[in-house]
Amino acid sequence: MLSFHNLSVRLGQRQILEDISFSLRPHRLTALVGRNGSGKSTLLACVNQRIPYTGEILEGEKNLALLQPRERAKTVAILPQTIPAPNITAWEMACFGRNPYLDFTGRLTRKDKEAVAAALRDAGAESLSERYVDTLSGGEKQRAALAMILAQNTPIALLDEPTAHMDLSHEAAFLQMLTSLKQKKKKTFLVVLHDLTVAAQYADDFVVLDGGRLVFAGTKQECLDGEILEKTFSLKRYTVGEEGKIFFSAE
Repeated sequence: MLSFHNLSVRLGQRQILEDISFSLRPHRLTALVGRNGSGKSTLLACVNQRIPYTGEILEGEKNLALLQPRERAKTVAILPQTIPAPNITAWEMACFGRNPYLDFTGRLTRKDKEAVAAALRDAGAESLSERYVDTLSGGEKQRAALAMILAQNTPIALLDEPTAHMDLSHEAAFLQMLTSLKQKKKKTFLVVLHDLTVAAQYADDFVVLDGGRLVFAGTKQECLDGEILEKTFSLKRYTVGEEGKIFFSAE
């Protein structure tokens, strides 16, 4: 499983991340939260080997920095915060997820096409297959992008604020979809989330960053029992209804 060991990033005179160590637990949705500038997107960029860092990122015993890009792409899929909107269909976009498995001809095999079709179904994007990505709404584009990373067929997927441009109903549907996938497809998700109320509803585990440092990594219950979110973000927590739904608001 994906683990971070003493991960640090320094850009010029600025320390972005400092001595970050935690591990993802398999088949769970871990919410990565923190104030703006706390290093969340930087952490994901390290996994993608886009920026230099010290420390190690391991998948099992494999050091991601030592893997060839194709091998790394078979292990971890990453959905960035900003997704291009090319003039291609959602089917064609999902096909990009199969690139790590293609031979020198670049042609999709029957197995590849079956994987793409399954990914579109799992992402709730089957009806979008023939539509062009640059004509899709924000929520539809995110489902098409999710299909692309599902087509990579990796055990681990990292998503950077995937619901940022969705309304409440589409956000709920998207996160419910991830919940279903972690169970049915045995996927492990690390998801950057901005809304702590939403994170508390859907996450199994929390990783909390503040000022580039790790404040907490553990289960949701441990996070709530320790009032980690209230202390880190200066918020007040409310519990409402028989189901005990949790809300956060400024004090």
